[in-house]
Amino acid sequence: MNDTQNISLDLFRNFLEICNKLNLKWYMINGSALGAVKYGGFIPWDDDIDVGMPRKDYEIFLKEAQSLLPEHIFLQNYRTDKYFPHIFSKLRNSNTTFIERSIKHLNMNHGMYIDIFPLDNYPDDPETQKTFNRKKKVLVWKCVCNIKNNLSFKVKLRNCFVKLLGYGKRTHKSLAHLEKLISAFPENSKTFCNHGDRMRKKQCVSKEIYGNGCEMMFEGIKVNIPEKYDEYLTHKYGNWRADPPKEQQNSHHHTTICDPKKPYSEYIEF
Repeated sequence: MNDTQNISLDLFRNFLEICNKLNLKWYMINGSALGAVKYGGFIPWDDDIDVGMPRKDYEIFLKEAQSLLPEHIFLQNYRTDKYFPHIFSKLRNSNTTFIERSIKHLNMNHGMYIDIFPLDNYPDDPETQKTFNRKKKVLVWKCVCNIKNNLSFKVKLRNCFVKLLGYGKRTHKSLAHLEKLISAFPENSKTFCNHGDRMRKKQCVSKEIYGNGCEMMFEGIKVNIPEKYDEYLTHKYGNWRADPPKEQQNSHHHTTICDPKKPYSEYIEF
């Protein structure tokens, strides 16, 4: 493993220790689940770890985790880091640097990290889904206007308009409104939705697929992935057994500075 993977794995061990102590439910998801099934660990050309937690477990983790973590590990979300622009959380190693191009301008913790996603109940009724998705779309625009990815002219124009209305200065308030919306549905729904997943059209997955989870090994650690992992990975990635072409075998993170030896505070000034 490389240095970044080792740091991610150490953050995951800390996450796992807290979940075991508090008896919290979680799943290794996204590319991390794929890596566990295909490679017994990291996808060779990637370095991150993604975990998902049902909302009620996620909220307990947010309430209790920081006091149980080592001093150099920071639980980051919009509640703890005002300019953090996402609806999920990260565990950051504050003694390292991982500055991504899209958010390098934001005054926040830029240490190496793992992602922790809340899995929210999603409405079963199609009409309720349509109303919900319309409301969610507008709130998401307000939340992401400060993220500078490779944007089309249309999206850049929309972001400028949203920022003129002042939303780029109060992202944490927009995220609070979005979180209230996405976490409002009852637990008897049939679907979990990971609203922080960048694969937006594939965010929703049947709770039956998650089930109680299936034990796999990830770099020598026992992990819990969705129970019907074949269905899960097929839903997410199609023919997941085939490797992508060589030119696509690279990390989806685009960094300006990646340094496992120095804290991000030595590189940036706001």
